[in-house]
Amino acid sequence: MNGLGGLALGAAGAGLAALPTGRALAGLADDVKVGMSLPANLERNGAYVWVKACADHLRGAGLGVRVYPNSTIGGERERTIQAQLGLLEINVTGGDEISRWSSIAAAGARPFMVDSYEHMSRIIDDTDYVATISDDLAKVGLVMVDFVYIASMVGLFTRGKPVRRIEDLRDLRLRVLSEADMNLLRAWQVRGVQVAWEEVAQALQTGIVDAYLNPPNVAPMFGHGSVLDHYTNLRMGPAMRVVVASKAWMDALSDHQRALLHDAFAAARTANREWASRMLEADHQALDRIGVEWIELTPDERAGWIEASERIAPSHWERPEDTRRFLDWVEAARRPGPTP
Repeated sequence: MNGLGGLALGAAGAGLAALPTGRALAGLADDVKVGMSLPANLERNGAYVWVKACADHLRGAGLGVRVYPNSTIGGERERTIQAQLGLLEINVTGGDEISRWSSIAAAGARPFMVDSYEHMSRIIDDTDYVATISDDLAKVGLVMVDFVYIASMVGLFTRGKPVRRIEDLRDLRLRVLSEADMNLLRAWQVRGVQVAWEEVAQALQTGIVDAYLNPPNVAPMFGHGSVLDHYTNLRMGPAMRVVVASKAWMDALSDHQRALLHDAFAAARTANREWASRMLEADHQALDRIGVEWIELTPDERAGWIEASERIAPSHWERPEDTRRFLDWVEAARRPGPTP
């Protein structure tokens, strides 16, 4: 979401051969540091549900854990670099931070492909999706740990105007940030303004933007109820964050320490999935409480958004062969049971 891209690419290009001079890698005898951009809110933030369950498991084994929410140790790119260098052990970040190194991850970012969280869980658990991303990230000093569900599926918040069809969005300005967002704007034929997340509330208040795409828990979590009026439940795809760990740090652990860490990761995933299964009704109620109207689309209305999204151009990180491979996993995982 933010800068220092040149430093990150330079470190990746060098293969991260050297860690900072004079600093020994942390083992589990030291405090394990966990960074994330979202608040430490167990009710509204599924990423923190994951982090707290992981931290509690490690603390239960007598280990120290320090959690840094709200980007207190840097934005997305800064924390990614810290994890690459072994300065931050565990990082919860956005999909863009891994998509630039993994074309499979980039393919997975396309909207309207995944039907539900049950569908997404089958892709994660029963295919080589995560293992393939892990192989890609290992080359740049990271370990892929988990996809974390942070809310109900992604929809559209708007100020002033309710939106049911894509044509309703044409006279509004959508907040965007990444290259993928720009490709979406072109496919949908709508206007957008680049606004950093920290500036979104002010941009809505001043009319610089009128809408943004996010899961429904975001407006209550960030206090946007006074500047938003409607939420269109597009169900564009899972609302997820990515958990990565420092490869240099994990490689330095003993087998016993690594097993303990994997047990903590498994406990965190279980807690997160249980939390996510309760979220849809809770998210709806939370928007009702802050006065944001929940708009449910008919199948015909939603089909218009799906059709427009099929025209989204591939990002420069995608490769056709990997996109086809991901789509095969998506189709196989639509039905319960083992997938290839």
